Amino acid sequence: MKKILALLFIGTIGLVHGQASFQGNHLFEVYGGGPNFMKYDFFGLGPNSTSVSGTTSIPPSGLRYAYMISNDVSIGVDVMYNSFRESYLSTDTMFINNQWTYVESKYEDFRSRLRVQARFNFLLPNASPNVDSYIGLAVGTNNRWEKQWVNDSLAVSYTSTDLVAVPVSARVCYGFRYFFSYNSALGAEVGLGGPLFSVQYTYKF
Repeated sequence: MKKILALLFIGTIGLVHGQASFQGNHLFEVYGGGPNFMKYDFFGLGPNSTSVSGTTSIPPSGLRYAYMISNDVSIGVDVMYNSFRESYLSTDTMFINNQWTYVESKYEDFRSRLRVQARFNFLLPNASPNVDSYIGLAVGTNNRWEKQWVNDSLAVSYTSTDLVAVPVSARVCYGFRYFFSYNSALGAEVGLGGPLFSVQYTYKF
């Protein structure tokens, strides 16, 4: 009975401390997620706009690097970018020759955001030696741009100075990685301050 209990205890320790990344490992990640909130409440798209001719969207995506400073903690950098571009026609009212005239104009609106954050991951106990599960915390820059072209001429251009009240961004998230080989993993994240959900590929060495 004592031997059985000892084996169960050792097995339990193995399950609790199962993970795939350890002190000294480097991890590179590429990821993409959503939703892209840039497409909502577009600053130039009003009630007079018609005939959307095209949209281009880059959802919240980026690159991460992490270094395992211990078996439980990694530090690194996270670079996130997303944008949205839309072209449409809008009927504008203009006062020409002492009378109101309706003129149809071609609009193109563009928004983008770039965040560079210092990232800390705290690995959580799990039951598999092929899986990392973690809580992530990050803080960094918060840069935004908005531009609008009317009939191919730049009419509006805003920078972070105009758009951002707090020039700092932050993120908190939960994620996991499953290593299908020693070096390569697929994973996912859910969080706030960036993509609500994302999928990722990780390369470890």
